[in-house]
Amino acid sequence: GYSANRARAHISKLSQSYQEKHKTLILTPVMTKLLSQVIQISLLLCAPVGAFQASSGAATAKVPTFTREAQHQKLPTPYKPISDRLLTKQGSSITALRGGAMTELITSTLQSGPYGVLGLTGVATSVVLPLTLYRQAYSFSVGYGFCVMAMAIVLMKEFSIPLDLSSPASLLTLAVLFYGARLGTFLLLREWTVPSKAKQLKEFDKSPLLKRIPLAVGVSMFYAFMTSPLMYALRAVGADGFGTGIITKVGIGLAWFGAIVEALADGQKFMVKRSAKDEETFTGPTGGTYLLCRHPNYLGEVLFWLGLFVAGAPTFGMNAIPWLCGGLGFYGILGIMRNATQRLDDKQKEKYGGQKEYDNYREEVGSPIWPFIDGI
Repeated sequence: GYSANRARAHISKLSQSYQEKHKTLILTPVMTKLLSQVIQISLLLCAPVGAFQASSGAATAKVPTFTREAQHQKLPTPYKPISDRLLTKQGSSITALRGGAMTELITSTLQSGPYGVLGLTGVATSVVLPLTLYRQAYSFSVGYGFCVMAMAIVLMKEFSIPLDLSSPASLLTLAVLFYGARLGTFLLLREWTVPSKAKQLKEFDKSPLLKRIPLAVGVSMFYAFMTSPLMYALRAVGADGFGTGIITKVGIGLAWFGAIVEALADGQKFMVKRSAKDEETFTGPTGGTYLLCRHPNYLGEVLFWLGLFVAGAPTFGMNAIPWLCGGLGFYGILGIMRNATQRLDDKQKEKYGGQKEYDNYREEVGSPIWPFIDGI
């Protein structure tokens, strides 16, 4: 009534005064309406039924009490209250989601059905997204390693895989777990101890937070594609003869070999670079795994993912989804590693070319990534 109009006029006057003082637009009718709608939707979704009815009654001056009967008596005839049945259904659904129904939905897709990769994507996103929001470059580094670890842990739990080194399923799962945990920890340690790496990662923070969300979800799906052969392999654990075939054994061995080669190469390079006094002078590494090729860490990564795909392939059968997802995942990481090798090799040649130690090493080890195949 009259008092409400006076109040609105007073608020409008104060808002205009504040805007004139600070030379900025604080509140507009559109913003006010939008805020009102957001509040109403939030109340509908999150508040208990009784609280929602109370807020509805509080907004209506003619309703002295907040009971359903009072609303029927006092409100105008066209008014149709929200049915208790609908609110109860919505409330129970929200409660179920809060209680872990979403988690159950994700994990149930891992056990069987065509949506397993989407379930893996959900697991990966839960790790990659918060890390990407904190630091954009983490989507390709720390988030990459730790989300692979998370997917391995979830799959190990869902399929009740024991810590048994005589079990092919356990060996394959532990390979993925080791790979992700080791890589994520190493990249985090390198950032903390190498100032140039920390600066490089910080400079990558260019996109606004909201624009990082599609990036995080996209790379999470890619990581799920790469890891999907493990899920399909574990689905077949109950089948007779799983893990006894030569192809599965070769794949498991290749995955472990690749993970170990990458770990040794990363550690070797980290120690050499940490002890180097001058970044402009080539100091290696030139021995150990770096006798296989000039970038054995990239070689190890390719071999790991190839081994995982090979180990899971016998369980794909005639199902097109595992072949498509697993194949795209491996093809993608293979392309990324080859391009990364080429970029780093060109950068090193430009930086260290002409230095005797670097030229001698390059002549001795002619292969950038594939052992014994020079120039590729």
